[in-house]
Amino acid sequence: MSFESIANSHPSEQAAIGKLKQLLVRPRAHPEEFTLNRLCDLVAPHDRDEFAMILGELSRQGLLKLIVRVISPTTQGGVGDFSTLADVPHVIHDRRTDTNLEVSSENLRIVYKAG
Repeated sequence: MSFESIANSHPSEQAAIGKLKQLLVRPRAHPEEFTLNRLCDLVAPHDRDEFAMILGELSRQGLLKLIVRVISPTTQGGVGDFSTLADVPHVIHDRRTDTNLEVSSENLRIVYKAG
């Protein structure tokens, strides 16, 4: 699948998918990362839930990389990145505070970047 075929499958979101593709293919020294909220601000989808499903399709196709990030509640910095929710351990060492952190939904963030 491609951005175009996914756009054809979601006609109401074609403009948002086109903007997303342009955003992801811009050359950069370091790949930019985006949360769902930031992507919605940048590409203005008609339906946020449908757009989230589109991001899932793009991730499964390898056109977009999904990262599950554990965030330190103390410093708000990333503690670890994982490919899937199932890969996230129940406890992780927070090197920023030199403590073990019990992972919960409050300290997980989903980020996307170009695949």
